[in-house]
Amino acid sequence: MLSQHHSRPSHTRHSVEPDPIEVRTRWSIVALAVVAGIAVGFAVGKVPPAIVVISADFGLGKVASGWLASIFFAFGAGFGVMTGMAGGRIGARNLLLTGLIILGLASLVGAWAVDGAMLLAMRVIEGVGFAAIVSAAPKIIFDAAAPKDRDLALGIWSTYMPAGMTIAMVVTSFLIEPLGWRGIWLISAGSGLIVAILAFIQARQARWPGQSRADTGPVFDWDGALATLSRGALWLYSGAFILFTVQWFAIAAWLPTFLTETQGRMAMIAALFSALVVATNVGGNLIGAWLLYRKVPRWLLLAVANLIMGVTGALILAGFITDAAKIPLAIIFSAGSGVLPAAAFSGSAVHAPKPELISMASGLLAQGAAIGMLLGPPLMAIVVGGLGSWEKAWWCMLVCPIGGLALTFGIFLIERNPNTGAA
Repeated sequence: MLSQHHSRPSHTRHSVEPDPIEVRTRWSIVALAVVAGIAVGFAVGKVPPAIVVISADFGLGKVASGWLASIFFAFGAGFGVMTGMAGGRIGARNLLLTGLIILGLASLVGAWAVDGAMLLAMRVIEGVGFAAIVSAAPKIIFDAAAPKDRDLALGIWSTYMPAGMTIAMVVTSFLIEPLGWRGIWLISAGSGLIVAILAFIQARQARWPGQSRADTGPVFDWDGALATLSRGALWLYSGAFILFTVQWFAIAAWLPTFLTETQGRMAMIAALFSALVVATNVGGNLIGAWLLYRKVPRWLLLAVANLIMGVTGALILAGFITDAAKIPLAIIFSAGSGVLPAAAFSGSAVHAPKPELISMASGLLAQGAAIGMLLGPPLMAIVVGGLGSWEKAWWCMLVCPIGGLALTFGIFLIERNPNTGAA
């Protein structure tokens, strides 16, 4: 346990009795990490309600607009593991601070973009902040939580994306008309920089003397990288997260457009309905966290999430389903799938070869999430455009859940012995 690294007198150094102070969960630190994640979610969620306005300003087509939503994840898709390794070198706290500053400054510059190319470039740089934050935060939470609370704390962390997206979608829906999309970008910049200041104050060494230090080992931890990348369970969890995020983020990014094009809803109403759908994913995350706390197997949560996504995802697009039923189906889709991230974040921490490599393991999971979110919206645009309508794409919503169930079976085989907990 990490708390055993606290310095103690030499004659009690190997005592098995933990210091009661050391095993308390520092919920303020957990909350800080979650708020940092919510700033990331805000940066993601500000785009879907603004796509129509930005596309009109810069003359972007549907596929280009899809990239506007997803290119944010380009850096994380390519360098998530490397970013996690940086957390081992400079410390998770410093990596979190760096990510928040990058996120805020890139959004600030993006607010003054003169064309679509510049805005896309700033979205890529914002994504560097995303990769840093989501690699660092799970390690910070792991260090701050007592062993008995770690599954619960990591499950709460899994709410960061839908929570931040929901806030952004509601804020954007009401403020994009008076402030324009550039004003929304400035709000996003301010949120990232304010959270960076809070993180600097709250997670100082003086306030949290037990936090992990920066790694003093080799610049490139080859042994750690090989140990992490050799864990089959981490690859399975990353793959499951790719398939989940491809489908969930495609729905989240395109739902406002889907509702306006197929049901003729006003843009604000469509955005608010979409925010409601995204918000229910938070409930699923929290349910997943509670079920993990109650020792429900991770593989079972993955299986249930994929089954719900497959059935409801196909029905949302199916032509024989009435318009009135589609939003309730989308709510079930989002809420039911929400237990998957909680299970995946817990699994990545459990299967890290050692606590010092949790940032790297989280980076691998973040890389999977980034790949899925990078590909989801443009793939949806390509499929719908190629088939000619939303209705004809219903069967595509079965592909990712079927693949997810296959990966879940692999995780089940690894974790079926309750006494081993890790690969």
